[in-house]
Amino acid sequence: MAILNCDQVAVEYGDRLVFSGMDLKIEPGDRIGVVGANGAGKSSFLGLLAGTDEPSAGTLDRPGRLIVTYLPQESPEPTSETVLGEAMASRLDLAALRDEMIHLEQQMTAPGPEIDAQLARYGECQAAYEGLGGYELESKARAVLHGLGLEEDEQSRSPRELSVGQVRRMELAKLLLQDADLVLLDEPTNHLDLAAIEWLEAHLMQSARTLCLVAHDRRLLERVCTRVVELEAGRVEVYEGSYDSYLQQREARRLRWRRTWEAQQAHITHQEEYIRRYKAGQRARQARGRQTLLDRLDRVPEPTELRRMRLSLHATPSAQVVLRTEALACGRDHQPLFEVPDLVISRGDRVAILGPNGSGKTTLLHTLAGHLDPVRGRVVPGSRARIRLYRQDFSDLDPDRTVLQTLLDDHPNALSERARSVLGAMLFSGDRAEAVVGDLSGGEKARVALARLGMDDANCLLLDEPTNHLDIPAQEVLEQAIASYPGAVVLVSHDRYFVDAVAARIMDVKDGQLVERRSQPTPQRSGSRPAQSRAVAASPKRARAGTSPPALSRASAERRIGGLEEERSQIGERLKDPATHRSASDERGLLRRLGEVEEELAATYAAWLALEASTDR
Repeated sequence: MAILNCDQVAVEYGDRLVFSGMDLKIEPGDRIGVVGANGAGKSSFLGLLAGTDEPSAGTLDRPGRLIVTYLPQESPEPTSETVLGEAMASRLDLAALRDEMIHLEQQMTAPGPEIDAQLARYGECQAAYEGLGGYELESKARAVLHGLGLEEDEQSRSPRELSVGQVRRMELAKLLLQDADLVLLDEPTNHLDLAAIEWLEAHLMQSARTLCLVAHDRRLLERVCTRVVELEAGRVEVYEGSYDSYLQQREARRLRWRRTWEAQQAHITHQEEYIRRYKAGQRARQARGRQTLLDRLDRVPEPTELRRMRLSLHATPSAQVVLRTEALACGRDHQPLFEVPDLVISRGDRVAILGPNGSGKTTLLHTLAGHLDPVRGRVVPGSRARIRLYRQDFSDLDPDRTVLQTLLDDHPNALSERARSVLGAMLFSGDRAEAVVGDLSGGEKARVALARLGMDDANCLLLDEPTNHLDIPAQEVLEQAIASYPGAVVLVSHDRYFVDAVAARIMDVKDGQLVERRSQPTPQRSGSRPAQSRAVAASPKRARAGTSPPALSRASAERRIGGLEEERSQIGERLKDPATHRSASDERGLLRRLGEVEEELAATYAAWLALEASTDR
């Protein structure tokens, strides 16, 4: 039985439609990932499920006793004296039972005529408290806080003394401790280092609770989620299976949508031409009949593509070795954080630096850029090396300057037209180029910082958490830009999917040392799309080249179209069944057959239209 049911739900603010037509049933045990570009309505989606927002249209049914916990992006004010106390206080049910037991204990110190009732009630409270895990709450809270990177000394501190990132971890711990029917997470990996992300991932995978999460962390989505909800251009699409399966299904679904629209447009054009030619002649009756059918036709909407940013990175020629280090030790205030083996960064290298928060990864990038002096050793740039640092905190962006001024300040010899062209590609068209940087969101500031790289021709890029604040479409564009960039890249990132996509060398900060983990050929060169997308996109060409349909009569073509559409519908129903996705081979076989059916259907439609045209003549 569904714990929550959405029927044709829509959300709008004023005259702005966020999304509409959402049909979704959430079953016990579902783990749903919500994806979409920034501004597509993901947080509004969670607000609906949490009950903090109401739909503008449609119905949303939930059981009256449904317990929902929600981690929004903004953290509330703390109420306890310590971090541990704040985490434990999140269990309001246990706190109420504990308070009642304390009150009963005080009453029973002076026995009266109600002592038997008090003892009975005390036993009930104690049994409920034990059954809900009250006696293990402190140890469980300590374990969850530790898993998220808050150690014992931080657990004993006041919540008001924590950094923004630490507060976020505490709020996440509070949510994970609660006994809820539905858990809603909005960007839960924000401010988490790699170890904490992996702990959270394992915790969610082992949990039997129903959850719905908004995340830009594609690896988390792939490992945890069993269904994906995509918000795009006001539409809500539901996909069964993992995140990678969603990517395949989305490509096939969009291809199917476009072919269906194109086939219908060809049919409409053909019918309109017939009507135009014969509406006043001997076939006027047939023309009027076709017009009636055309007026009743359920029109397929034209496929729309999400407007994505475009980024191209350029590099001036350099020596083969762009950068090297000699006996380098990095740190601040003359205190070393870790030692660096003698590194050689060559043209075309892709190096990722990983490690826990506070280990000094950002310090290393600033040292390589020449913004910080080494504690020991030296950094030696190569001949004609031009090094550029991307800062994760955007501290080099003047909040009082406009977006256009920021680019021109950075490149004073550039023409305003070129700067506007680069900004347009980064989705700052028209008046948006005159927006003040201080008024921008985190994602918009990230696009400004990337636009500056697009204006530059540095041959060595040092990127500090470049996917922070970027939605998934923008992350994919950045991956493709780095893949086709001829210069060297050294990056710091907690985004495992991004690191795997672009890095050929991975180095870890461990025990005061920078240690190389692995080295392999750079993946996804030349800005290519993922292999699965290329395979899906390439299949139509293969089908058209080698699987043309046999000669058909008009009647047999119509029968064949009906049979293919029925098979397509059956495959679609099977793909909606979660059981299908438990077997990777079954899932791949169905997706492959779906592609074959779509190819044959499009070819048969074309043959039928040709037969129809010859009959009309």
